[in-house]
Amino acid sequence: MSKVLDILKGNKTIQEQVPNLGETAEGAKSFNIKKIIDEAIEKIGQVNIIIAGKTGVGKSTLVNAVFKGNLAETGVGRPVTQTMKEYSKEGEPVHIFDTKGFELGNALTIREELKSEIEKRKKLGDMKKQIHLAWFCISNDGKRVEKAEIEFINDLAKELPVVVVLTKTLDTSLEFYNIVKEECREATNVIRVLALPYETPIGTIPAMGLEELIDHTYEIVPDIAKAALAASQQVNDNITKKAVDKIIAVAASSAAAIGATPIPFSDAVLLAPVQIGMIASISKVMKIEADRAYITTLVTSAAGVLGATITGRALVRGLIKLIPGAGSIIGGSISAVTASLLTTGMGYAFYNAVRSAQSNGNFTAQDLAEAFKKELKKVKF
Repeated sequence: MSKVLDILKGNKTIQEQVPNLGETAEGAKSFNIKKIIDEAIEKIGQVNIIIAGKTGVGKSTLVNAVFKGNLAETGVGRPVTQTMKEYSKEGEPVHIFDTKGFELGNALTIREELKSEIEKRKKLGDMKKQIHLAWFCISNDGKRVEKAEIEFINDLAKELPVVVVLTKTLDTSLEFYNIVKEECREATNVIRVLALPYETPIGTIPAMGLEELIDHTYEIVPDIAKAALAASQQVNDNITKKAVDKIIAVAASSAAAIGATPIPFSDAVLLAPVQIGMIASISKVMKIEADRAYITTLVTSAAGVLGATITGRALVRGLIKLIPGAGSIIGGSISAVTASLLTTGMGYAFYNAVRSAQSNGNFTAQDLAEAFKKELKKVKF
């Protein structure tokens, strides 16, 4: 068993495994897989969305269709104001702020309470806690938008991005859509949605608009909330891929910085948490609950395959030694380019492995490890 895996599986410090490193890498601290996973998941962040509109327009149906885990049904609701509840679910990085009573003529009260809550959260200085955008739902089948709704939307849009969602869209006519688009000029977009398939005597009308809604939402939320949105939504694979691309790019950049640092013995030890954190983050975005044992299985699988792939290519002296599990840490540092390429290759191999495993239904950590090894063998370094 390599020294790197000994470190990852236990609580020994880097200095204990590689004594000379303590003299050149000031402040190096102990690390383990659990800590790395926890930190990676914490970096996914949180996305906070207001969902407003009259009762009966399909807000809960929309939330349950877009986000995994039937959030509107199974989430815990916490009163925030007299007219608003915050719904969340443990392990899910999305919080929904649902307004109540709009149909009772409480638009002004709701607006003032929302403004106060938005301002209060802004003053905290933590982007993770701020409300990032709003979905205002109007029933398309009613073909009516009231003046109070228009004023509410345009006014709220001065505080944060607002998307108008036309729910229960069962026809192809754009007449009502064009009216709403014209009246709600401050909204970032108006999107027609049918959250669930609708049965008719002559056939089924398929669900529509959800991918477009999430695609637009992803574009307008702050960068800090994009990964959280991707991790919590279940309707748009392209958004998942965008989030994975970002995770891999950040990890590759970190790996390159490590590879460019001329510290003897440091590369393998310092690359390990970067790559493990990357795998943990990708797992979260792709809806896989990854614990310490799970990640250890995956990293060990990667070590053997990458070690065999790189042997004999002489990219740099002792390159095989930087892969966790591939061997002991013996001499030399690696180049920034090599560290970046290795991390990028590992990231996309894992992404493809998850997609392959998910396409086959239920799978175990070992199933995913096998798929991971197959994908790693395709990587060209």
